[in-house]
Amino acid sequence: MIARTSLVGAMVLLAACGRGQRTTDDPVGQNVASAAAAGVPANVAAAVDCSNKPDFVPVYAHATILSCTAAPDGLDGRHVSGNLVYETDAPSKQVLGWSRAQANASGLKYRRETGFSYEAGEETERSLRVVVESHLGRTRVSISWGQKAA
Repeated sequence: MIARTSLVGAMVLLAACGRGQRTTDDPVGQNVASAAAAGVPANVAAAVDCSNKPDFVPVYAHATILSCTAAPDGLDGRHVSGNLVYETDAPSKQVLGWSRAQANASGLKYRRETGFSYEAGEETERSLRVVVESHLGRTRVSISWGQKAA
């Protein structure tokens, strides 16, 4: 009997948590809330907002962005890091070569390269790592970046 009463109490408490008006001034949060209300899962809606991606982070033409995140990374709030994942129909080597050219054109200096990745950066100012892999007949690109906050 006590277990059944506890279970009913927990269910009532959980139901009450979903009630009430909640708002946010965060534009990404608002976009996620609007998308979720339209039936798009919140994690999907939040993942594709790349409005805070720096200009030196390259995305191949006609790519499908799968996720895009950025946040202060704990270095006194003066540094931001992010990750971006996308897929494209272009071959891996072509995408990696194009990404390398874009990094070089943005002034990033070569650090290291393998057959599936490229790294470039400027000491503590900006950094970029691009990794390509074949995935279900497409090329999946994972980009990690960092930059000193303005």
